[in-house]
Amino acid sequence: MSAKAASKPRLLWFDLTSAQNAEQCIEQFVPPCQVTLGYGLGSLPAADEKNLPDMICVQFDRPDSSGLNLLLEIKRRAPSIPITMLTVQHSEELAVWAFRSGVWEYLTLPLSGAERQRYLKSLRDLHELRRRPPGSQRLRPVRTEQLPDCVRLNRGQHIHQPLYAALAHIDNHFRERIEEKDMAELCAMTVVRFSRLFKQNCGIGFQEYVMRKRMQAAEELLLNSEIPVSSVAYMVGFKDPSYFARAFRQHFGHSPSACRQAQPADTTTPQVDRLDGWSSDSLQ
Repeated sequence: MSAKAASKPRLLWFDLTSAQNAEQCIEQFVPPCQVTLGYGLGSLPAADEKNLPDMICVQFDRPDSSGLNLLLEIKRRAPSIPITMLTVQHSEELAVWAFRSGVWEYLTLPLSGAERQRYLKSLRDLHELRRRPPGSQRLRPVRTEQLPDCVRLNRGQHIHQPLYAALAHIDNHFRERIEEKDMAELCAMTVVRFSRLFKQNCGIGFQEYVMRKRMQAAEELLLNSEIPVSSVAYMVGFKDPSYFARAFRQHFGHSPSACRQAQPADTTTPQVDRLDGWSSDSLQ
């Protein structure tokens, strides 16, 4: 291994997506990191092995019980290596489960540019920490530097943010059914006052705001994954793929398929190592 490769954070990546398409996500971490694809529990390094990975990344699109149980088994067998869980399908319950299970980092896909840079910085800090000789000063890697708005806002600012609770709820739950009357109640307002104030502050109506959130999420999924269009529709909160296609065309002026086809083809193949010894039984 070259000195340059040794200076990069080392990631052991398990692809638990239904379409086995994790390489699209991995491209975001190559070349800043050295990535090795693992297949099953047999890919885990021995505890006394030199040059252990700095991070085990477990990627899902829609986590199921077998995949989550495999993550727990990975953690049990490699307790000294931190785990990052990456998932397209997200919920508060899933995030709470991940952190209670001892996951070091939880990332929702697709990653924004800022989130990718933050995570890469934490990987570099972690890599440097793990390379320090025993007995040297130990530094704790920082996973986030900016406090969330809900914490940073003081009482005076909250007075001027009457819609904050509703906006925060929409940001976290726009993939679900959200009723305007429920958001008005959350903000302790009548529906009429909430609707008027929402449009004054956001420049658009409540329903249009929720739709815009869904369309932005759909566009990111179409451009950064090979998830079928119908699955994208369900992931961003639509129950009818046909209605999703019509709403997408109305919002962007073109169909979801045209959005994906307009993406320039990337001819660069990421340099990803593959571990031998894969078998379908190793995932059980």
